[in-house]
Amino acid sequence: MEHETESPDQTHKVDRLLDAIELVKADRREDAVPLLRSIIREDADFEEAWLWMSVAVDEIDQSIICLDNVLRINPENIDASTALYRLRQEEILEERRRERLRRIRDTANVALWLLIGIILFSVLVTINAEIATIDAITPTIPLP
Repeated sequence: MEHETESPDQTHKVDRLLDAIELVKADRREDAVPLLRSIIREDADFEEAWLWMSVAVDEIDQSIICLDNVLRINPENIDASTALYRLRQEEILEERRRERLRRIRDTANVALWLLIGIILFSVLVTINAEIATIDAITPTIPLP
């Protein structure tokens, strides 16, 4: 049975990741960020480093970027997709509200133009009827 042996670099990288995880768990995220950043610089495809970086950073936008990277590396990472969904849930709901308002606005615009068209048509019909009435009661003067 073959066993993959980790290189000293890989072992060192995993040890540093474990150190960063301990810092995050000890609520020393600001100390964990530089360590995680250096690990990611060495290996941009280190899934676990990106995942822990998403927890360590301060800004939601930064967490989203980290989680996007986890999913780039492993699209089936349930933890990352769940966390990303939670972070984007409000954004998703807001977009749904905007879309609903756009549909209402578009429907109102169509109704407004339809109403304007009906009013213009009614005005033209009324004017035409008035002209016909005037023509009917006005005697025709023969031209010399």
